[in-house]
Amino acid sequence: MEIVKVALIGFGGIARSHNTGYSNLVKDGERVKLVAVCDIDPSKFESQLKINLDMGSAGLPEDIHTYTNVDDLIANEDFDMADICLPSYLHSEYAIKLLRAGKHVLSEKPMALDVAQCDAMIAEAKLANRKLMIGQCLRFSTAYLYLKDCIDTGKYGELRHLFMDRLSLQPRWGFERWFEDTNKSGGCIMDMHIHDVDMVRFLLGEPEAVSTVALDGEVRWQIENTRMYYDGKLVVINGSWDESPTRKFKASYRARFEKATLESDGTTVTVYPDEGEVFEAELGNRNHFITEEIRAFVHDLLDGKLESTVNPPESARESVRLIEKLRESAARDGEIIKL
Repeated sequence: MEIVKVALIGFGGIARSHNTGYSNLVKDGERVKLVAVCDIDPSKFESQLKINLDMGSAGLPEDIHTYTNVDDLIANEDFDMADICLPSYLHSEYAIKLLRAGKHVLSEKPMALDVAQCDAMIAEAKLANRKLMIGQCLRFSTAYLYLKDCIDTGKYGELRHLFMDRLSLQPRWGFERWFEDTNKSGGCIMDMHIHDVDMVRFLLGEPEAVSTVALDGEVRWQIENTRMYYDGKLVVINGSWDESPTRKFKASYRARFEKATLESDGTTVTVYPDEGEVFEAELGNRNHFITEEIRAFVHDLLDGKLESTVNPPESARESVRLIEKLRESAARDGEIIKL
């Protein structure tokens, strides 16, 4: 294909960041064009929503076609790729619908709310011979890729311990308040904690065991403390949807190596070497990770690659499976579950 034509499915909070991503890619000269947006609520096409990332822009160019029904979109629009930014409980249903329509699919995380739905998505992608990728976007973040490089190369010796936090107030911007319905969002543990669970797997591989202590609030699994067990390393992750409204969203990590400590606010990385001066790591000039996630998907399509080495759907499926194990541990008061 000469250019990848994209339809954005859902135009709520996170979709604004995806919209910005397509604008960034066009400015970079990438062969991609957002041609259509579909949302059940037509007022979304003009409104602005404030989300955790606080980076989405409102308004659409005049040449973007808008739809309020996916079936109408499929029947009337010429596009190659669907970018699904719907509520989590709809990911599987609409991914399968669009794959069956012959479209490549990039879908927001979590892949689905349970492993069975993930398996159905993977099977449909293979049957349709179309590309499927899930938006585990930290795999494209320079701050986290720097940490991965340090682990893989041994630049500062062996990793000794890793602590990650992802903290927010309870989200209330979702369509029909879906974040506040555990059956639709899966709680903080599935919607937000999964980012760091997936990243630890990306950094260190599969854990030997896991354990989680969780507290319920407005939703189940609203706050969680997870330990992922690796030989010789201490790995602890905290997630919360129970922060004060006056406290900004926070995503961070602290990694202690044999010869240095790394601290990140999710955007920058400060290196504290055992010897020498403290410095800020050089992360390059890449765009925001959602832009880079989309770029990787588009490049694969242009190169005719259906498989992703960085972010295959089978790996996203394993992150959902691991969240199910964390819930099992939480139900048993933090019992260690071997994998």
